[in-house]
Amino acid sequence: MQDGSLLPDQAERLRRLVNAPRITPEAPGTGTGLGSGVGMAAERPRAKRLARAIAVSSGKGGVGKTNLSVNLAVAFAARGMRTALLDADLGLANADVLCGITPRITLEDVITGDRLIEEVMVHAPGGFRLVPGASGVSRLADIGAAQRRHVIEQLLRLEQSVDVLVIDTGAGIGVNSMAFAAASDTVLVTATPEPTSIADAYGAIKTLAARGSREGLQLVVNMAQSDEEARAVHARIDRVARAFLDLRIGYAGAIPLDQAVPKAVRRREPFVLAAPDAPAARAVRQLARSLAGESVGPSKADVRSGFLARLAGYLSGRPRA
Repeated sequence: MQDGSLLPDQAERLRRLVNAPRITPEAPGTGTGLGSGVGMAAERPRAKRLARAIAVSSGKGGVGKTNLSVNLAVAFAARGMRTALLDADLGLANADVLCGITPRITLEDVITGDRLIEEVMVHAPGGFRLVPGASGVSRLADIGAAQRRHVIEQLLRLEQSVDVLVIDTGAGIGVNSMAFAAASDTVLVTATPEPTSIADAYGAIKTLAARGSREGLQLVVNMAQSDEEARAVHARIDRVARAFLDLRIGYAGAIPLDQAVPKAVRRREPFVLAAPDAPAARAVRQLARSLAGESVGPSKADVRSGFLARLAGYLSGRPRA
């Protein structure tokens, strides 16, 4: 891959940025950029404390991955955690639709170098911050070196400003989707009980394992008829992963099939807010509680290379150690 000398330069820039002043979202405003109240205010630096990155991934579309990402972000914010959702689907980004937001500028404007991350980030229902996804970039790895450095630097500013960074990856095993997922601390592979979804979820796990991502992989079974059905799906995937990949897959939990979910989608509102007592909403809050109680782990917490530093390595063709 070209730009073989990019990684050392990126690493130096990342080190300087880690020690730069942190930024935190200001009080909610009415617009979408710095000049309209949704900017980020400077704050004293906190030594190398970076957000925990949780990617929500899937082997195929149509399994509720984006809906889970949005509602999980709401649940984290409700727990008092500073939360941002990065819509990293560079083909069919639609987290903004589920939030009832019509952004004027998106991550694509950051990628092109026209905007800063502060200008793009918007306040979303439930108290989290949303970075609306791009739709005009087929492969982030294919952009020029200068653009790539700009994107990494801007996203690192976001990583330093929150406690939890939820990444809604694109569906499938494309280059962008797998790079964002593999660089995360935790990957929630989302599947439904359908046989095709189970097969595609295993395909995503296999691809992630081949990229060296063998820790933090967990399965979420969406649209489950029962917890027993969900656990059977997990057991099937975990059994195959152990046999052929020598890899154990954690069971994050199940989101039950719930009519409150499509009703909320039609209203363009997160179902955790639209129907807080619905079974699906309770399950997402339980998932957030479980994830919030997990530690990052010494290898990641002490070294603190961070999500964006690892992503820079993947985009440069050099996966993390």
